[in-house]
Amino acid sequence: MDDRIEALLSDVEAMHASREAHARRGELSDEVAVHAAQRTLLERMRGAIGQPVQVVVAAREISGTAVFLGDGIFVIAGIEATIVTIDWIREIRTRSRRHRYETGPLERLGMASALRRLASDHEEISLELAGEGGAIRGRSDMVASDYIEISGRIIPHRSIALVQARVNPFA
Repeated sequence: MDDRIEALLSDVEAMHASREAHARRGELSDEVAVHAAQRTLLERMRGAIGQPVQVVVAAREISGTAVFLGDGIFVIAGIEATIVTIDWIREIRTRSRRHRYETGPLERLGMASALRRLASDHEEISLELAGEGGAIRGRSDMVASDYIEISGRIIPHRSIALVQARVNPFA
């Protein structure tokens, strides 16, 4: 009979320990959820700088190393440097789980700055336009604050999904 009482007490203790562990996991889960709710996509992208990434824009996937995060742009170095407009990104994959909170000193530079730097080096670039806009290849004739003139066409910056060039404009 003593064995049955000991077994019953062991079961009760195990059940109590299990409930406490479950409650602690629930509290931890709630704490993790609250912490995650405060994080942003830009912080996650900042944490991926220097890491391999895959970015899906429209129907294309761009792979390489994340090298720069600017005002509305994410630069990926691969076979070519790709300047991706953040608003046109559909998906990002990275092995990095880091978030970086502090902004870099050059993070205020955006698409116009990248295009101006490429134009000053007389680099040939390829613009991929959002939606069904297609692609335009050439050297820019002029870069204004909100548009670029290239191959006789005036393209608003907001229409550019990505830019590809041989060199990273922020290197």
